[in-house]
Amino acid sequence: MMSFLPLKRIASLATVAALAVSAAACSDFLTVKNPGSVDADKLTDAANANLLVAGTIGEFQSAVTSAAVWGGVLSDELLNGHNNASYGPVDRRDFTNLNDLVGGIYSPPSRLRYHGDSTAERLKGWLGAEAAARDIRVARMLAMAGYGYLYLGEMFCAAPIQLSAPKQPDELFALAQPRFDEAIAIAEAARAAGTPAAVVDSVLNLARVGAARAAMNLGDPGKAKGYASLVPANFVYRAYYAEGIPPVAGNPTNLFWGYVGSPNVATPAELTAGVNIDGGYRYSSIAAFASVGERFQNLNDPRVPHTTQRMAVLNSTSGVPSQYLPNKPKSFGGYVVPDGTRPGGQPMTPGASIRVASGLEAQYIVAEANGGVGSTLTFVNEQRAANGQTPSTASSPDEILADLRTQRSREFYIDGHRLGDVRRYKAHNNVDLWEKGAYRGSSSETYGTVECFPIPLSEINSNPNAQPGA
Repeated sequence: MMSFLPLKRIASLATVAALAVSAAACSDFLTVKNPGSVDADKLTDAANANLLVAGTIGEFQSAVTSAAVWGGVLSDELLNGHNNASYGPVDRRDFTNLNDLVGGIYSPPSRLRYHGDSTAERLKGWLGAEAAARDIRVARMLAMAGYGYLYLGEMFCAAPIQLSAPKQPDELFALAQPRFDEAIAIAEAARAAGTPAAVVDSVLNLARVGAARAAMNLGDPGKAKGYASLVPANFVYRAYYAEGIPPVAGNPTNLFWGYVGSPNVATPAELTAGVNIDGGYRYSSIAAFASVGERFQNLNDPRVPHTTQRMAVLNSTSGVPSQYLPNKPKSFGGYVVPDGTRPGGQPMTPGASIRVASGLEAQYIVAEANGGVGSTLTFVNEQRAANGQTPSTASSPDEILADLRTQRSREFYIDGHRLGDVRRYKAHNNVDLWEKGAYRGSSSETYGTVECFPIPLSEINSNPNAQPGA
């Protein structure tokens, strides 16, 4: 994610460097193997097929979190509370690819796209055309590759593919579509071949929601509705990290836990001190930087829970509480509906899963595709009622769609949807929801005009087709 290393990591690298100097006289030093590496020839061994599949699923987890965190910062779901000079410009939407964070943000969806595509092709080669056409692993890899293209298109201004010239978002969404379509076809064939229904339905509906999302981004609501209307209402697909497992080396961790201050149950001494304590949990001010965006604060909506009081974050002056920190929103595993006992909901945990696709998202897509009609208003009121809100006062098609957008922004808060949504609304609906004017009340800074992440310098420098003027 960042180009900066924790002190413990820096110290370990220094130790390695010192050992390297002392070992310079060893004649076989260069033959020593990295125990964490994988020999290249193993990548062509069919016996390792499931390892490659698992690796792609790991890349999927990383891409989901990256889209959720950084898409959230750029689209104003989250505020930056970091004191590093690279972070503020992203929050302010005033940066270029000289910002060192851009490369780290680009890497997860780019790796997911590559791993999904390449693993699917390897599986096809090992299995043969007939078997591959009904193998659910191939379908899963294609669906996940589709999400790689989808995230690149939603987050980036453009992105090269396999050393190509930069492809515009519409081109990336168009590349996602056939992958989703093939995943759907293979999943349906896998069902006919006897693959358990639960396994098939998981992949099949992940691909259907992805295809509908890509079609909406391409400005084709009719096609999107066709995919989305087939998704069962109770369908949920999550990116799992280490749900319920304490953070230990090797366990995939949801980045949000650290970014909101690694909340842990406060000790008696911490409770007495009362420093950055909320709901019996302590939030570390030396770690927290992702705080709740201004338009998502104090909504009295259970889908967007946060600390009941402002907390100190990394860039707080002298530790003065300044920002609300997000607790688990509706899309996160272990979500708890705020109530009188726990008004802020459940604090983040290290391995909280994130809902990536669902039957509810499919219903939102269908409603948006239908436009501001009576059935959409009915759906909006169902969502409002389910979350303790009074009926909508919308009386025109535009007002109905505006309320639908509001409900959607709360339902999918910080789970990786918002950046793609605000870009889509502006591109296809002439609705501009970007923050403008004074930056967070500043008298000297204003929001910039950046609405997508640029191609990172690392890609430009290594790809002759991505260089300016190529």
